Amino acid sequence: MQVYNKTDQTLHQLCQLLAKAGCSFVDHKADDSHTNLYFDAMSRRIYTHPFGSPGRSLSLNLRGQYFEWIDLNREAEFIAPFAGQTLSQLEEAIASAADKAGLDGAAYRQPVHYEIPQYQDPAMAFTELDEDALQEWQYFRRLANQVGMALLGYLEAEGQPRIWPHHFDTGTYCVVNNRVGIGYGLAMEDAMVGAPYFYVSAYPQEGELDFSKTRELTSGSWKVTENWKGAVLPMTELPPRHAMRVILRFVRQATNWYLHSK
Repeated sequence: MQVYNKTDQTLHQLCQLLAKAGCSFVDHKADDSHTNLYFDAMSRRIYTHPFGSPGRSLSLNLRGQYFEWIDLNREAEFIAPFAGQTLSQLEEAIASAADKAGLDGAAYRQPVHYEIPQYQDPAMAFTELDEDALQEWQYFRRLANQVGMALLGYLEAEGQPRIWPHHFDTGTYCVVNNRVGIGYGLAMEDAMVGAPYFYVSAYPQEGELDFSKTRELTSGSWKVTENWKGAVLPMTELPPRHAMRVILRFVRQATNWYLHSK
């Protein structure tokens, strides 16, 4: 799990450069969704919402480990590799590429409106990520996408699992029957759980949920803290085979309790 967490942290840092493009070039939304990202398992890329005309995204290509522009036809234009570069050097390379593309590079150079943990000295250059570690990271983020789409289908809700760059969770949220909002995702390791984890949370439109009446989960557990309440399934509790089956059952059981709770 240590190697996975290190990969998660490095990508969290690198994806702030994508989030800056969302802040600078994508039409702003009140919920900050203009900054969120998508992990595309098919092309092994993480990219922003499209922006500009004729429409392009800033992409982090995990196969080649570099930044690029990608258009709606999936044609790519190389910008810079991240290995051997510091965060500020990469920011300047992308800002210069934005200027050449007719975008506002000065806006891109502005800081984002939130902070993330400083995982390494900003003066340190990034190193190339281990391919096996990247494959493991992509496997779990692909599972997170697939389960997220399964949940949206189960609830007959529209949406798409996206990576939210502040906390770097793959997540989705929808309001069911105008009564309760269901949040689902895969989160980074934190102090609450001590490992990366899948979660299901809920937010009633009126009143509060009584977590003293939760039903026991086959896998995972309920967490009730001062700052967060919900169901969690640590990645360390997943079996080596049939992980999808376990995650789907966990999400279904937690969601059903939320839907039927009074």
